[in-house]
Amino acid sequence: MPDTGLGHKAGTRAAAGTAGPTMDGTAMGVRGWTRCRALLDAAAALFVEKGYAATSLSDVLREAGGSRTTLYKHFGDKDGLFRAMMEEHCARVLDGMASDVATEGAEGVADEAADPEERLIRIALHITASLTEPQTTAILRTLISEGNRIPDLVETFVRVGPERTRARMAGCFRDLAAAGRIRVADPEMAAQAFCGMVTGNLLMERLILPGRPVDATAVESYVRASVRLFLRGAAPPPASR
Repeated sequence: MPDTGLGHKAGTRAAAGTAGPTMDGTAMGVRGWTRCRALLDAAAALFVEKGYAATSLSDVLREAGGSRTTLYKHFGDKDGLFRAMMEEHCARVLDGMASDVATEGAEGVADEAADPEERLIRIALHITASLTEPQTTAILRTLISEGNRIPDLVETFVRVGPERTRARMAGCFRDLAAAGRIRVADPEMAAQAFCGMVTGNLLMERLILPGRPVDATAVESYVRASVRLFLRGAAPPPASR
């Protein structure tokens, strides 16, 4: 089975709106979970390789094995497979930033000794790394090209991806402010500004030039400069007397 990084729980939904399996194996037997896992992994790989429009259910079944009955039962159709992949991918990205977003130590007390700049740099690098993943690019390009046909999937992505990311960042800023490490009057607005700053032009470049190699050194340099600007602003230092 190809390793697509889809190891998370994903509440999949059939086209009719019924709840699908929980992809951690708890709502079905091991054999059923394995079949669903293979279908989801195959779909994810094919969406990245061929694009959503060019991928057929026959392609997925040929890659993963299994039957159309299983696919329809657990995912509904191709849109259902895409939804499951998208939700699982977003959950994995959010889980990857969880430890850095949290500002509490083992005792449940805000870690005031932690350097907020380094923490925000790690979070920002995680966000930019997620934008360079082929799966992210495939999801975004599909939502743009198919958005008029599947507006509910677009709304789902915004809710489980960007909105949750900004909410976690707002919580991070709120906790850092409470610990006296930063001064932020509006954590929600700060989170929106932070996410926009650190991604810069990277998102647009990935959408229109997905095959261009990513200069990781340049991205890190930009991220570090953006975080410093975010924390310190562009105001000149006070005049010496």
